[in-house]
Amino acid sequence: MSDFYVPRRDLAQAIIDRIRPDPILGNHSGLFLAAPRRTGKSTFLRRDLMPLLEEAGNVTIYVDLWADRDADPGRLIADAIAAKLDSLSSRIAKAARALTPKSVTVGGVEVVLDSASGGRTATLGQALSMIGERTGRDVALVIDEAQHALSSTAGLDAIFALKAARDEMNQRSTGQRLSLVFTGSHRDKLAGFVRSHRDPFYGAEVTDFPKLGRPYLQALVGALNERLARDNQLDLDDVEQAFALLGHQPELLQRVLKDHAMGEQGSHGLHRTVRDRADDLRQLRWDQHRSDYGTLSDLQKVVLSLLCDEGPAFAPFAEATLARMSTRADRAVSAPDVQKALNALRDKSIVWSPGRGLYALEDQDMREWLLTD
Repeated sequence: MSDFYVPRRDLAQAIIDRIRPDPILGNHSGLFLAAPRRTGKSTFLRRDLMPLLEEAGNVTIYVDLWADRDADPGRLIADAIAAKLDSLSSRIAKAARALTPKSVTVGGVEVVLDSASGGRTATLGQALSMIGERTGRDVALVIDEAQHALSSTAGLDAIFALKAARDEMNQRSTGQRLSLVFTGSHRDKLAGFVRSHRDPFYGAEVTDFPKLGRPYLQALVGALNERLARDNQLDLDDVEQAFALLGHQPELLQRVLKDHAMGEQGSHGLHRTVRDRADDLRQLRWDQHRSDYGTLSDLQKVVLSLLCDEGPAFAPFAEATLARMSTRADRAVSAPDVQKALNALRDKSIVWSPGRGLYALEDQDMREWLLTD
């Protein structure tokens, strides 16, 4: 069941309808979608959205900034755009290849193309325009875990370059258009693109990505029940409650269902678990949070609790924040104390901070655990 998948073509079409550069109904800034990790977002992008974008006549480019956390996000974006231009250039006549730039640059990052014989260097925006012109098709760029672009100068330069390319391609009277989709693991991280006038897409809206719902569960329960004895059938309502308790994580749900169906009590034991031992299911996804939290100092716990309370508005070095921390810690807390605590939380991969005064939980699920525990 590890590759069990239920297509969501209607959702993919709804997203495509929203990112069309329509002057009235389209999302001019692109689409920002937030969803927790391990809930099926990336799989949906690769298996549903990207193919349907191609069917709709777009040239598609997909970049996962989580795929290589050691690589500069700016380079990953430039690599993907250069690779698409490279693949197009390798299929055209030699004379046309001479017009292909030798490299694509963003900030201090340069990516050299394999197929080009030209001598000039193209910007990210120029490369995207060239892709549209070469194919005669609109271009759709999807950046998964886009918040990592905020962690480097080249990454942020790439995002500003994409905004400029979007403006240039979509505001002209003729020619190919550019659609942008950015996804992230939660709203607080994507806020770094839209929260202030200094951000590249200031004023854009971050939307919650729809979780897997009952159609997925119906298909899963149906597939499993076909393999189970008639007296060991799963109940859809029990599975739906378990899925919610597990944070809508499909892999974790499949593990729980397998354990119950093959356990001593059988599938009927899931009903008793949901009814009488719901906390056991929650703890499956919260065990790591509890372990991480147990290693924190008192001040680190105070800083973490305020971050959870205030979200994107968290201003750790403001006088009012230091005063609240001092009250909770029952001692005077200084800005250097807070910086040291934040550094430790970041080193433990509990707090995410790309700079620019932005702080967020690395895993938003930890906030629910802190508020529930």
